[in-house]
Amino acid sequence: MASDLQQILERLNRKALNLTERYQTVLEEKNQALLRIAELETLVTTLRGRIQTLERQVEYLSVVTTAFPSREEMERSKARLSELVREIDKCISDLTE
Repeated sequence: MASDLQQILERLNRKALNLTERYQTVLEEKNQALLRIAELETLVTTLRGRIQTLERQVEYLSVVTTAFPSREEMERSKARLSELVREIDKCISDLTE
C-alpha cells in the first residue's frame, strides 16, 4: 500500500512538473505575442499617419491640377501662339511690301 501511494505521488509530481513546464511555455508565448501586438499597433499607427499625409497630398494635387492647365494643354497653347505669331509676321511682311 505504501508503494502504491509512493507511485501515485511520483506520478502526481511528474504531472505537476509537466503542467508547470507547459504553463511556462504558454506564458512565454503569450508574452511574445503581446510584444508582437505592441509592435504591430505601433506600425499601424505609423502607417495610418502616412496614409493621412498621402491622402492630403492627393487632395492638394487634385486641387492644383484642376486650377492649372495640364502639360498637354500648355503645349497646345504654345503651338497655337506660335502659329498666330507666324501669321502676324506674315501679315506684317505683306504690309511692308
